[in-house]
Amino acid sequence: MSHQDQLGVRALKLLAEEWMVAVLHGLADGALRPAELERALPDAGHSVVMRRLRHLLENELVSYNHQPGIPPNARSAGVPHQAHYNLTDAGRMLLEVTAEAGRWEQAWCLRDERRGPAGTLAIRLTADEHMRKITLLLADGPLCTKDLGRRATDLGRSALQRRTRELVLAGLLERHARGRVPLYELTAAARHLALVAMLAGRWEWQWSRPEHPAPGRDLDKLLHLLAPVAHIPEPIAGICRLHLDAAAGDHPDHEHDIYLAARAGNLVALSGAPTAPPEAVGHASPEAWCDALLLREGPITTSGNQALLVAVIGSLSTALLA
Repeated sequence: MSHQDQLGVRALKLLAEEWMVAVLHGLADGALRPAELERALPDAGHSVVMRRLRHLLENELVSYNHQPGIPPNARSAGVPHQAHYNLTDAGRMLLEVTAEAGRWEQAWCLRDERRGPAGTLAIRLTADEHMRKITLLLADGPLCTKDLGRRATDLGRSALQRRTRELVLAGLLERHARGRVPLYELTAAARHLALVAMLAGRWEWQWSRPEHPAPGRDLDKLLHLLAPVAHIPEPIAGICRLHLDAAAGDHPDHEHDIYLAARAGNLVALSGAPTAPPEAVGHASPEAWCDALLLREGPITTSGNQALLVAVIGSLSTALLA
C-alpha cells in the first residue's frame, strides 16, 4: 500500500509542515494581516509565515482580501493598502484534527515531550507513512524485528531499527524479550492515535477530494488497531462482517472485509474470514463507516443480527472517543 492510500495522510502531511499548526491557530480568532501574524509568531520569520499562508491559500484553507490603499496628497496622509488572511470553513474544520491531536498528547505524553503548538507531535507521528505502517503491522499482536522486516519490505534494516526506536521513545511501542529475541508490541497510546487519522480522513472526504479518491484503504487496518481497546457488554457475542465498499469508479479489488468477534466483553479482529457465516453484516463506504464511528450516524446497509452490529459499532466508537 502506498502512503497515498493511508487514511488522512494528505491533511496530516499538510499539518506536519513546520509552523503550519501555529499559523492555523493564529488565524483561529479572525482575519489578520501578515505582519500581525508574524508578531504573534516571532520565531517563525517572515518567509516561513508567507510560505505557509501561500500553501494554505493554494489549498483553499484561507481566503485573501486585499484593499488597495490611497496615496497621500496635499490634503490627506493617504491610506496604506490592507491585506488580510482569514480561515475558510475547510480551514476551521481542519482545526478539529489539531484539537484532537492535542487531546491525545494531553492524555498520553509527558509535558516535556510536547514541544510547539498542541497536537504537533501527534500529527507528525500520524503523518509519517513508515511509522504508520509499522504500527498497523503490529495491530494484531507483537512481532520480532525479523518478522517486521519481512513485512515492511520498503524499509531497510537500519531505517526499520531507527523507526522502531523512535516509536519506543514516543511511547507507541514497548520492547519485550522472548529469550534472546526482542519483540515489539503496541501500547494503548498507539491504538488511540487512530482517532487522529480517522478525523483527518473524514476531513479529506469532505473538503479535499482528489481526482482519483482512494483515501481509506487502510481503514480496515485502523479498526484492527482499535479493536483491542474496545469493550462490549459481556452477554453480547458473535461475529460481525464490516464490508468497505469501493469508491465510485474505483476497482472492485479495493473493497475490504473486516471480521470482528465479540467474546467475553472484548472485540477481537480476525485475520481472515471465519469458517462459519457471520451473525451480522454491514455494508458502507469507508466515509460512511467513519461517520458511523465518529458521529454515530451513517448510511449503512445491514443484515442479520442488527443488535450485535450496533453493539460492535458502539464499542468501537466509545473506544475512539473516550
